[in-house]
Amino acid sequence: MRSALVRVGEISALAALPLIALAIGLATFSSQDRVALDFHHELYPQAELVVDGKDPYPPPDADLRDGTNLIWPMAAVLPVVPLTLLSPAAADWVATAIVLAALVATLWVLDVRDWRVYGVTLVWPPVIDSYQTANVTLPLALLIALTWRYRDRALAAGLSLGVALALKFFLWPVAVWLLATGRRGAAGISVAVGAASLVLLLPWIDPLDYARLIRNLSDTFDGFSYTPYALLVDLGLASEIARPLTLLLGVSILALAWRRRSLGLALGAALVFSPIVWRHFFALLLVPLAVARPRLDAAWLLPLGFWLVPGTYNGEPWQTALALAVCGATLLACETTRRTRLAVPDASPLARGFAGSGPGRSRPGAS
Repeated sequence: MRSALVRVGEISALAALPLIALAIGLATFSSQDRVALDFHHELYPQAELVVDGKDPYPPPDADLRDGTNLIWPMAAVLPVVPLTLLSPAAADWVATAIVLAALVATLWVLDVRDWRVYGVTLVWPPVIDSYQTANVTLPLALLIALTWRYRDRALAAGLSLGVALALKFFLWPVAVWLLATGRRGAAGISVAVGAASLVLLLPWIDPLDYARLIRNLSDTFDGFSYTPYALLVDLGLASEIARPLTLLLGVSILALAWRRRSLGLALGAALVFSPIVWRHFFALLLVPLAVARPRLDAAWLLPLGFWLVPGTYNGEPWQTALALAVCGATLLACETTRRTRLAVPDASPLARGFAGSGPGRSRPGAS
């Protein structure tokens, strides 16, 4: 009887409740005209401008304070062009479905077969933000997951990470992780693909002007996001002090990632170095958690702490500190636990990478 009650409780809390929350969330967003916010107001309009042969970018010194800006790289805009054949409303739902599929695919690629993990991640605030906005965060998580899965195949890993860098270059520390693990070919391919994606900008904007535009965006919002820099400024430190301290923290985490050959810490360094981090960025924590802990445990509940912080901007200083603490605690949980799995029947490099803990096996994120 006790076992049956536990089973019913699990199904109710980790299957029925998340699916109901998903349905209610989508219905609410639809009724409030808030489905696929980033896609609808940014990516789709940019794709339409490309189709019409118009300039899809504002001037580098444009006023970006309204928060809805056409600044996505062409690597993100061009895949949206086919969706302009649909009405904006229909395209919004297609984009939302793609983002949700990316969530499932990320966990599946990393060999997560515990259905409870799929349920709990549906109620992570960063995941909800990601599918509400239909931006590239969850597709980025899938690309990083593919990089991990095929890390011993230079072309596959390099292309996966290269596309991720073309979409959001702040993930460059993952290339450093590839170097730290001796995968120079994959790292080189990823950097080459990311750099080559800049060519896509040339018909519309000079890459240097695009860099100025991104710098303009960073200067506009870097004090309003979940970064150590924003927290230090909110606590009263001058920007001239907060920036080098944040850089020092990022370098320290990246050095530790190199020493431990840790993908999770590399992602942590990426979040520290990024001038802007919104709540949905923390959905990337899916990857190190899935690598280190493929079955549900308490660590998967840590990101529920993001319910206490706003989804738009960063709230009060204590909320910024809490978001950073939740992120840090999650990464720490990944670093302090070896991945345990059933015996793998073959001895291929991929199988050894997913094998359980034991003498000679690598730390989570290391191999």
